[in-house]
Amino acid sequence: MSGNADREKGGFEVVGIRLPFYLFLVGLLIVSMYTDCLPSGLVEAFLFLMVLGEGLNAVGNHVPVVRTYLGGSVICILGSAVIQAAGLIPDQTYHMVDQFINEEGFLVFYIAALITGSLFNIDRNLLLRATVRLLPVAVVSLALGVLLSGVVGIIMGDGFMEGILFIGVPMTSGGMTAGTVPLSVIYGDVLGGDAGEMLTRMAPATVMGNCVAIVFGGLINNLGQRRKDLTGNGQLVNDGNPVEKQAAVVPTIKGLCVGLLVALGFYQLGALLNNWISVIPTYAWMIILVILVKCTRLFPEELEDGARQWGQFAIHSWTSAALAGIGITLIDLNTIMASMTLFYLISIVAIVTVITSSAFFLGKLVGFYPIESAIAAGMCTTNMGGSGNVAVLSSAGRMELLPFAQIVTRSCGALMLTLGGILIQLLR
Repeated sequence: MSGNADREKGGFEVVGIRLPFYLFLVGLLIVSMYTDCLPSGLVEAFLFLMVLGEGLNAVGNHVPVVRTYLGGSVICILGSAVIQAAGLIPDQTYHMVDQFINEEGFLVFYIAALITGSLFNIDRNLLLRATVRLLPVAVVSLALGVLLSGVVGIIMGDGFMEGILFIGVPMTSGGMTAGTVPLSVIYGDVLGGDAGEMLTRMAPATVMGNCVAIVFGGLINNLGQRRKDLTGNGQLVNDGNPVEKQAAVVPTIKGLCVGLLVALGFYQLGALLNNWISVIPTYAWMIILVILVKCTRLFPEELEDGARQWGQFAIHSWTSAALAGIGITLIDLNTIMASMTLFYLISIVAIVTVITSSAFFLGKLVGFYPIESAIAAGMCTTNMGGSGNVAVLSSAGRMELLPFAQIVTRSCGALMLTLGGILIQLLR
């Protein structure tokens, strides 16, 4: 019986599972966690994240007000972060999830599938047309936001340059690992201070910028539902030129296996090239390689079809689990609250607003759908790298934009890292 029929009869499902069985799984997990019977491992981590993530997603998609303005993806991230900050997750379970998400590479596994699947699902001419216009929009939007951070620095009493270096640049540097952490080392070396102290000062801006972008994603998705003329529903370019739609593919076991190998192969090749040329991150190498293969038609159609199938499978199967893991391990609400003041929060919101609205209007001028431009060239510059892109795009209901988001995040992140390294010299 279909899920719609069940709902019509008063039933309720979570990821296709009737509520009584889902509640049984919740009870099983709670008992296992608090009796230290949830050992570290792939099975336990998968079970925990899927049960938690799908439950939060269902809440976000069914509670009236939350459903309208935020949605399930936002609740997945922020809800799991709140649960962790409240101390409801035992240390053993937290370390298990952290190891699974970050050390054992579940996020890498997931994002690799999304990158290959989404890039092979885009018309090659559209990809090139969009990219050459998207980066200038993102750079100009970033410039306006960073200038505003300097004004914020003046108001806070720190100075124009300090506002840029410790708020604007960390927010837009491409995430914590690839942006804020290296920035802290650069700042510490130049100023003769401790890198840890620099990181403590910058990290709240990075994390809060990501959280605000996630919330904005849910809000702009709501705007798109009300203003159909402002959105391409995941399609970025609106320049009047025809867009070749990829034919729908029916998933097969063979196709999924092929797609898995394609995704992992591209990631490993990107990692190999990163080992030789470390200035370009692994994900950036992946994007370059997939675009090269796609534009030169090196792959036969069955390999591209497999990549698309695997990407769609990952999106539909594991997005809620990935978002819950991001919320638990990468969104530190305690750090945010420790640095939180009303003015600081308003400042972060204002900076993200300026960047997002600039990308909205500039995107419209260059032939983009405004909402998609605001997301890809705006919100995806103020998040925490690959995981931040997944979180923002999921909250916005625009996972189709992942290739463009990755291009913007990596390119602009490298630009801001370079800018920070140059400007910090002025404070010596």
